[in-house]
Amino acid sequence: MTSLFQNAPSPNRQAIRLFCVPHAGVGPSAFRGWKEQLKPEVEVIVIQLPGRESRFREEPYQRIEGLANDLTEAIRPYLADNQRFAFFGNSLGGLISFETLHEIERRTARRAAHLFVSATGAPHLPPPLAPIGDLGDRELVREISERYGGIPSQVMQDEEFLAVVVPTLRADIRMLEAYERTAPNPLSCPITAFGGSRDQTVPMEHIAGWSEQTTDSFTRVILDEEHLFLQSAREELTTNVRETLLGANHGVD
Repeated sequence: MTSLFQNAPSPNRQAIRLFCVPHAGVGPSAFRGWKEQLKPEVEVIVIQLPGRESRFREEPYQRIEGLANDLTEAIRPYLADNQRFAFFGNSLGGLISFETLHEIERRTARRAAHLFVSATGAPHLPPPLAPIGDLGDRELVREISERYGGIPSQVMQDEEFLAVVVPTLRADIRMLEAYERTAPNPLSCPITAFGGSRDQTVPMEHIAGWSEQTTDSFTRVILDEEHLFLQSAREELTTNVRETLLGANHGVD
């Protein structure tokens, strides 16, 4: 299987390894500039999933459970006894990160230093939006653009480009909609949940709901943003991540 990492972890075991999982339909470019913002104390390792960017010819995953299984196996060799690690998951990537950390804890008994999630509701709460995974191609892209933004109008008119990206978008949306919203056991690591005050897709109570998914501390951070804020709020996000992982104290909301 092709590596799930854009960049393999370095031999530097002193740095905290931060595994970053992007949102639906997007690859490592979602975290552009994060490595530069966080190094050298925090080593950013971006997860590169099949079906997007340089791996666009590969079949995307259909279920979060299968992806979490493969991601756990890929990460295990890099979790030496004293190696600190954390996850940052954006939107769909937040649920993937959550399930992967459950698998890591179950198989290795290793506890992450932290889980950061952004623009994603707590895994036990029902999705607030109607399913769209079975819409036609153009209707699907239009609905995604209206809900989440980030798709320029010229892209929506490019039939050739849409033919490449729609299968992965559809697979990711179906993966999200097929996710079983049960009441999973909480993680043992602290959780920070970022939400956008102008995000029309993730209610604030769904951000606060992440407090039920940890037996450790929980912090909620509300940004003056819409749904996609990895780049527009990059400075604030990376500062929070750095200070949290390096031991600065944050109040609990």
